[in-house]
Amino acid sequence: MASTDPEWLLSRVRGVKVVLFDFDGPLCDLFAEYSAEMVAEHMKGYLDSEGWLLPKFSSYTDTHQLLYDVAEHGVPERILRGLDAVLVEAERQAAKVAHPTAGAAELIGLLAAADWPIAITTNNSAASVQVYLKEQGLDRSFNGRIFGRGDSPQLMKPHPSCLWEAMRAVGWENAPDNCLMVGDSTRDLVAAHRAGVRFLAYAGRGERYRARGEALLAAGADFLVRDMREVTEAFSRADLRCRSAHVSE
Repeated sequence: MASTDPEWLLSRVRGVKVVLFDFDGPLCDLFAEYSAEMVAEHMKGYLDSEGWLLPKFSSYTDTHQLLYDVAEHGVPERILRGLDAVLVEAERQAAKVAHPTAGAAELIGLLAAADWPIAITTNNSAASVQVYLKEQGLDRSFNGRIFGRGDSPQLMKPHPSCLWEAMRAVGWENAPDNCLMVGDSTRDLVAAHRAGVRFLAYAGRGERYRARGEALLAAGADFLVRDMREVTEAFSRADLRCRSAHVSE
């Protein structure tokens, strides 16, 4: 379903106890002022300087796929850590000037005010998320619940590792169906399905996001949200009593 049905969206958020947000997309346009493709070029420049820019990596424009595949190739740990450091620094700089996603701050505020457990589950570095949240005055809303890219690129989404970490942190790991992930990529969709959590696909509006929405629907997303303000409206209509009680005990 590509258009928003408010009643369907309301039914999707009812019964949800925990909300897990992807970062780049649902919360902000991280590379609005930076080019992700240029960051990939910087990463390849680092590999080249270390003698590890193999022909198979020369055409990569996806930073996370590049990091993942370099790790899969078995490059020395020192090179992998250096490559990740290049990406972390680029993400941190991008986060300072990232464009907020319309309606995201209002949704975060609504859920945080209701003491609803929320977390960020992302393939971006936790450091970049922290920079962005502080810039936007949202850092206290998540109480440190930021689960970003760790030491092992193989555990990035579509692996559900960061979702599992988030659910354990809020005490809902034994009831994944009560958790909702808001994401904008097929990696998010697959990770959510593997973790057993509900998934809400966000694609944004306009021609720029058409391909993203089509990819999500083709991958099995059953509903596509074009505006985060629609999600805020759905949660404002749902029961927003305190959700802080745990079920894992």
